[in-house]
Amino acid sequence: MISGRCKKAIILLAVSVLLSSGLLAETSGQSDKPVIMAFQLERVGGFLAEPGNYPVELLRRLGRAINKDWPANSTIFKAASLYDTAAIATPDFMKPLPATALTTGQLKRVDELLNGYSENFAKLAAECQPASQAIIIKMIFESHSMKEVLDTLVRQPEASNRLKPQQIYRIETQLLPMLEASDYLVGAAIISAHGFFARFNIVSNAGNLGNEKIEHNLTIGDFINENALMFFAQTHPIEDTGEAMKNIRAVPQSETVLQMVASAGLDFENDLLANAARESILYVNLDPSGDGGLPDIRFAAPVPEIDKLRNNLEKLKTLCMQTGIFTQILEDNKISLVKLSYFMFPQIAVYAGLAENFLVLATGQKNLINEISHILNVKSGKAKGAKLIKDLKRFWKIKFADFNTQLQRLLQSPLLRDKGIPPVSNLKFMEDLSELEIVTKASPQLIEFKLDLPIIKQ
Repeated sequence: MISGRCKKAIILLAVSVLLSSGLLAETSGQSDKPVIMAFQLERVGGFLAEPGNYPVELLRRLGRAINKDWPANSTIFKAASLYDTAAIATPDFMKPLPATALTTGQLKRVDELLNGYSENFAKLAAECQPASQAIIIKMIFESHSMKEVLDTLVRQPEASNRLKPQQIYRIETQLLPMLEASDYLVGAAIISAHGFFARFNIVSNAGNLGNEKIEHNLTIGDFINENALMFFAQTHPIEDTGEAMKNIRAVPQSETVLQMVASAGLDFENDLLANAARESILYVNLDPSGDGGLPDIRFAAPVPEIDKLRNNLEKLKTLCMQTGIFTQILEDNKISLVKLSYFMFPQIAVYAGLAENFLVLATGQKNLINEISHILNVKSGKAKGAKLIKDLKRFWKIKFADFNTQLQRLLQSPLLRDKGIPPVSNLKFMEDLSELEIVTKASPQLIEFKLDLPIIKQ
């Protein structure tokens, strides 16, 4: 079965490859390499064929990047990712190559993949706001092909020696089980004057992608606080702690951490791992309202056994002291807070507090108080969160209209103002974008990934 972390890893892999399709690899010595992923870009209505005068700057930039490798007289552009052991652990590994660099056999395989999943592409593209002028992107890989690639990475010394232990651990414990459980990943995206819209599906015909124990939906949607430039709400897998400990101990560097936790009187597996949050919300504002000019970053998560956490507070304090973290208990309107600061950077602090069963962290005391108050007000019925979120594993949002303004304030904060950072240009083009919204749903048969980024009408 597959965990939420597996889904995230493979989806992000697919998205990163898809979005890199305009930055193609060098094209030499590819004749004996198998096709792993197939891509197709289709230009409808001449969209961005000549992007120089297009009114939206972001689309002008995108058009120039895509057209670099796209023949001007062609409406269809195909590409493929090949398996090349020589490129492992380099930026060119699995980077798409244009059709002009492929052999006849490789191009035939690309066509087989694209044609074999045409119904999937049509369904996904229909959900992506079709337009009369647009670029339509398709991508597909079959799980068994990708699994063969990753098997080779971890089992052949010439390949595995180029990887870090953490990379091998992630492949073995997250990606390979995911590929074993699924049949294929298919994706479609449409770029137009309306914006960027994408849909990806990971499919298991046998229904092997999850079960009730490890796949669960967000229950804290009502607590989402929309007063943030960015927020990321997601579930975390309910893991077998014994199995997780075996995987952790397999990484040599983890022994130091385990010994440190034990010396503070804590059991890493039972006190920490077994009481980890099953879902969380992370908020990010670039405004430097945190201590020492830090951006406003907040984290909220319900703790399964909050009393166990309270009973271990003194031991956690000891652990902090052993690692060079100072702790200071504060009281604010009858809310107990803890200020945590590292001895090497005493001017910067993180604040922690409990709101009933929620653990809340923030980079500023006032921001922490506000977030705790929001949670308590929602619990008492005095306030409402963003909206009721049902049947979702992940719900992310970024408000681009405010991004540039907040970034400029952060660059002038005490944290960065005198650090010799080169000037960052005014990213006014971001104000053309509305809100990026990403959601993920999952069932035993299907993992759905949806991305919407509308462009504000000019």
